[in-house]
Amino acid sequence: MEKENQWEEIDESQLTIAQRCVYRNRRKAVELYRNGCGAVEIFRATGLKETAAARLWERCRAKDPHTGQCGGYKALVPKSKIKKFIR
Repeated sequence: MEKENQWEEIDESQLTIAQRCVYRNRRKAVELYRNGCGAVEIFRATGLKETAAARLWERCRAKDPHTGQCGGYKALVPKSKIKKFIR
């Protein structure tokens, strides 16, 4: 299983200011959740509920069935596509 510190860093300069703010907030929520912080602490720091942080964490850990790679931090970028659309 891939660990968080092995995930590829995101080039934030390629994001708009709005996307960068959302990405940083989501990343902070995921890091707090991963470190075992409680729901109140996550909410106070990010404004996100613990369930949202858990959903984001699972999205980061989800593997692409075609490549076998985890979504990593790029799964936290707003409107990012981590799975290919298959009809």
